[in-house]
Amino acid sequence: SSGINAEYGYQEYHPDNFHGVIVTSKHGVRFLRDNRVDVSGKVVAVVGPSTVKLAREYCDEFSGVTVVWADNATELSQIIVTSLPKHYTWVFYCSSKALDIIPDTLSQNNFSLKQLVRYQVEKRTELEQEFLSLPNSDMYRAVVFFSPSGVEFTASMLSRVVSRDCVLVAFGGSTAKGIKQCFGDEYRVEVCERPTPNGVLDVLLKLI
Repeated sequence: SSGINAEYGYQEYHPDNFHGVIVTSKHGVRFLRDNRVDVSGKVVAVVGPSTVKLAREYCDEFSGVTVVWADNATELSQIIVTSLPKHYTWVFYCSSKALDIIPDTLSQNNFSLKQLVRYQVEKRTELEQEFLSLPNSDMYRAVVFFSPSGVEFTASMLSRVVSRDCVLVAFGGSTAKGIKQCFGDEYRVEVCERPTPNGVLDVLLKLI
């Protein structure tokens, strides 16, 4: 744990009180948009190519915004601590299941960070029914996981649908750790060299 408290009240944090905003998913960008968070003159730091596309669309509505991004939280953290002013105060809009990578890295490098939990990541009620309706056969060569929460939500169902010969593909290192925690050595695990769509494709092509 980073030791940084999660806050649930937004009113006391006016945009003038910080220099940069961190979002790691489209949900975070949607929070900014739905609450009309003023990012004028701020740095908006984003994880992932699809998230940064949405973030840039929102940031275009304001002036003087600098958008920086990386493929994963580890790389984004390094960009922040090595390339941006140390006196900056950051706000991290995240889910209740956010990883500690960004808070820990900023804390270790003495950056000021307010971590604000703004949305919940929950399993869809239809997920189990949809998952278990898949044919129970050996046709599945691989299952791709894009987040630790995806592993958590499907772990109890997976073994009822796919054989032990199926390969579990992790989008990144944190997701791979989640697979290890849930499945141990029950399945073969492959980790994308780069947490991008092309990285997933590269792994899947090797399995053909």
